[in-house]
Amino acid sequence: MSGLSSLDPQSIANALATYDITSIQTVIKRQSDTLAAQRKALTTLRTALTDFRTAINGMNTASSTVLKNIASMNQEGIATISASTSASKGTYTLNIKQIASAHQFSLESLTDEQVKNASGVLKLTIDGESIDVDMDEVDNLAELANAINKQEFAEDSTGSTQKKGITASRIQVDGQVKLMLSSNQTGAQNAISIDASLLNDPTIFDDRETISSAKDAIFSLGESAKEYTNASNTLDKVIEGVTINLQTVTEKDKPLIINVDTDTDGTKEQVQAFITAYNALKDQLAAITHSGTGDNDRGAFAGDATVSSLSTELSGLLYGVFGDQDLTQFGITTNKDGKLTLDSEKFEKQLKNDPQSVTQFFNGKDGMLQAIDNSFNKYLSSTTGLLKGRQETFDRQQKDIDAKTEKMNTRFETAYNRYLKMFTALQKTITQMENTMSIFSLL
Repeated sequence: MSGLSSLDPQSIANALATYDITSIQTVIKRQSDTLAAQRKALTTLRTALTDFRTAINGMNTASSTVLKNIASMNQEGIATISASTSASKGTYTLNIKQIASAHQFSLESLTDEQVKNASGVLKLTIDGESIDVDMDEVDNLAELANAINKQEFAEDSTGSTQKKGITASRIQVDGQVKLMLSSNQTGAQNAISIDASLLNDPTIFDDRETISSAKDAIFSLGESAKEYTNASNTLDKVIEGVTINLQTVTEKDKPLIINVDTDTDGTKEQVQAFITAYNALKDQLAAITHSGTGDNDRGAFAGDATVSSLSTELSGLLYGVFGDQDLTQFGITTNKDGKLTLDSEKFEKQLKNDPQSVTQFFNGKDGMLQAIDNSFNKYLSSTTGLLKGRQETFDRQQKDIDAKTEKMNTRFETAYNRYLKMFTALQKTITQMENTMSIFSLL
């Protein structure tokens, strides 16, 4: 019995209690590892779908589509131009006779003293919209400028994103400080008018020096003598799908010639971007659904019905018919791995023969990109999406694992305390017996 009194009750209790929960611990670890892998796969899937969706949506907007057009000019410095998908191929001729300008003038003799002594209401008007400035509230040119600048006009009736308005600023010429008023918009209709009739001295605003007149852009088309006007230097309705930003006038007999054509390289880049985005999604789907036999090879969603349904639905859309076209007509096919590849020669031939077929197939509410986006709602919706439902299932499973873990820990503590009490008592008994035996040995 020698040495038994030196046994460690804590170590023995820990070892026995651990043995009691080993089977439960193994089950919980397996469930936790599986759930962790599935959570990670779900995050991968959601990210992959979102990235692909973002990529295709960027190719299906009013300003950006798969089909790209390009506009060129015969002269530099006359204008800048851009062509949207809706622009039709062709050559267009413009004679720019006047560019639009904003009204700007200085009040030559208005002084701080005159402003301080003025009383009443000053009315400033642009295109029928007015603001009132209370001259009793300002004492100098700087305060008058601030009072004008903080006023707001009503929204532009044309729907322009730029609001009507006046900018007041002080300038210094030959040592004299002057107040300058500038219209925030170009065009004859945006000329600034001053009504000082309600002031005690209306004449203080009479001395004005025009710096820039309020003028419309004036242009003609081709050889036609008919002239057209536009309040701004942005012509976006003259040629459908083409935006022209005027910079200066053209010389006589030297018109601005604009040529609109299909941008083959730009369109091919868009198609290749779609292919790249799809192939990246395909790689992610393959990784999480791989049906390998080993634990390290098998994907977390191998055989999963939801992911299988997604893959099947996506493939069906990818090989569907939109605008009486399918992918193969653009030279897009799949290789042995299920990834998309592009036959550049066949694509360029289709683009040359029928450029609008690209738009009909990919873009618009009846195009393939919109169909894919619509199908993703079923999976990515923040309220009813299948991935959200799967996440909620995983959350419930995690709570179940947490509850099992808590019970296991309670069982361990109970067993540990029982064994500790048992072996502590045993240790005490052995110690007493050894002490008794040592007494007998002395006799």
